[in-house]
Amino acid sequence: MTEAVRHMQKKICSQAMMGALAGAVLLIIIGEKAMGKGLVLGALFSVLNFILMGFFLSSQLSPSRPRASAAALGSIFVRFALLAIPLIIAAKMDALDFLGVVIGIFMVQLSILYDQVLKKFIKHKDS
Repeated sequence: MTEAVRHMQKKICSQAMMGALAGAVLLIIIGEKAMGKGLVLGALFSVLNFILMGFFLSSQLSPSRPRASAAALGSIFVRFALLAIPLIIAAKMDALDFLGVVIGIFMVQLSILYDQVLKKFIKHKDS
């Protein structure tokens, strides 16, 4: 894995976890403890999914097309199975809110959206 990918992962994952923790604290303060815990659980698995995506990236760039396709398909199955774990846990446990877990699973994507789109839009608007 290249240093640039590792740096981007660290930045995005840190933003995702900080956002999830801030959201969880806010939710716990307003009395939605189950949703706050679900948000953090979903964000943890979202970060793990993002890290695995970077890890599997090199195997998907194989010069052999069949091997690269098999690696990509295997990566998708592993990552989808990984993301199913917090959903199953939330569906079976009353201590976790299912919607909170779903929102948490999208924390990495929301962090990327914030980092790449909203920050630039805000800077452009201020100019």
